[in-house]
Amino acid sequence: MKKIQNILASSQGFTLVELLVSLSILTVVVSIFGSAMFQVLSIQRFWTDDVRAVREVRHAGSWFSGDALNATDVLDAGGVARLTCTPSPSVEQITLTWSDQAGTPHNVVYSVTGDELRRDFDSNGTPLVMATGVVANSISFTLCGNTLRLNMDVQADRTTTDNLDLITYLRKLS
Repeated sequence: MKKIQNILASSQGFTLVELLVSLSILTVVVSIFGSAMFQVLSIQRFWTDDVRAVREVRHAGSWFSGDALNATDVLDAGGVARLTCTPSPSVEQITLTWSDQAGTPHNVVYSVTGDELRRDFDSNGTPLVMATGVVANSISFTLCGNTLRLNMDVQADRTTTDNLDLITYLRKLS
């Protein structure tokens, strides 16, 4: 027991230099860990943005193809002329028309406003935003026979875009 007391009594603690060196090492380790966490969070944010863009593009394609299967006519932005096989990137709005089993006519308008692709069913109020981040002048609609094609680019994050090239069949086209 006396030996332990002698050892403890002779210990003098840390010097200032030892304390500064240990704090410097701790600071470097914390800095490395902090920058690694920042990188992980940044990569996760970009991945999340890309997943959101892909989900929106798929969602828009699903609605568009469902409406196209019911369509009896596909009209341009003015709702007057039928679309043709010639891609026209200037057309940023189309109208799909059909009548349901009860004979009630329906119109659904797909349009680009700013950077949003919107769906307006029978002009019943606020249009449903189908996709955000649509790249300006990247959308085109074509109609060849009974095949309707939608092509557009969506901004996934600051540097990448995702493309939707949807070709769907119009089974009720008159």
